[in-house]
Amino acid sequence: MTSRSPEVAPGEIARDRGGQGAADARLVPATYVVLQRDGAHGTEVLLQLRRGTPYMDGWWACGAAGHVEPGESFWQAGIREAAEEMGVGVTVQDLSHLATLHRTCALPDPVEQRVDVFVSARTWAGEPHVAEPERAQEMRWWPLDALPERVVPHERRALDALRAGRVGSLLTHGFDQTLTLIAAVGRGGVIGDGDSMPWHLPADLRFFKQTTMGGVLVMGRGTWDSIGRALPGRRTIVVTRQRDWTAPGAEVAHSLPEALLMAGDHEVFVAGGGQIYAQTIQHAHRLVLTEVDLAPEGSTRFPEVDPAVWRESSRLPGEGEVAAWVTWERR
Repeated sequence: MTSRSPEVAPGEIARDRGGQGAADARLVPATYVVLQRDGAHGTEVLLQLRRGTPYMDGWWACGAAGHVEPGESFWQAGIREAAEEMGVGVTVQDLSHLATLHRTCALPDPVEQRVDVFVSARTWAGEPHVAEPERAQEMRWWPLDALPERVVPHERRALDALRAGRVGSLLTHGFDQTLTLIAAVGRGGVIGDGDSMPWHLPADLRFFKQTTMGGVLVMGRGTWDSIGRALPGRRTIVVTRQRDWTAPGAEVAHSLPEALLMAGDHEVFVAGGGQIYAQTIQHAHRLVLTEVDLAPEGSTRFPEVDPAVWRESSRLPGEGEVAAWVTWERR
């Protein structure tokens, strides 16, 4: 089985938002196999609960999926993956095209430019089971009208199309996603000391709430710890390498691309910390920065805002220790 979405090291992220050029232009193809049967409450589909992988652990996914290997067709990849992951035999005649999904995220790395072909089958040889127990905890039949809450987001798009009778759909995911970096920055660029916020600014807390309400927040584990709780009225996705970490109100991702896949086609507010800011500023669409008239000590700094790249589009006067709230747009 090939990983559905390998983690991307920071150095691999393309430097130019405008495109990667001919040498980097590529699409990563994958086939997803959806087994269907008639159940007591209508059509049922077989899903696997992912476990022990670097990608979307704890989420339900199609019964089998993987990258198309060199020299394979989408059909041949589906046949191979069905045998490897579910222990069943299918033929090209058993398979039908369900949907094709073109997806990306706000990080324009070539490895995140993907085409996923979903195929379905109602006949197969053998009894489906978890054939790779190191990668899946269980398999279960789910009514198409009552899928579990945590289905891998782009896979849910295809299953929703099946439920709606839109077989053969051409779908997209991630192309309307934008990144807004939001931060409070002191003199010298300090945003924190690595453990906590270096200030308490009620006016800025109100501004942050007003700006992000109803949106999606992506943050690192350290930022979550400094806030201490989920913020009402917003989705919060926490990026952490710790596999068993959970917290009430937090959705957990184990890489930045995984977090952005979960965020979907929305404006995504990147709320820290320093490493995540550094990995995303070159791909961001907007910066919303609070200029704080303080110079605390701290090792965590916001990346330099290059005026050749960014244009100041608004400046609102602050109050107290807040000098101004400034919005920058990419030129």
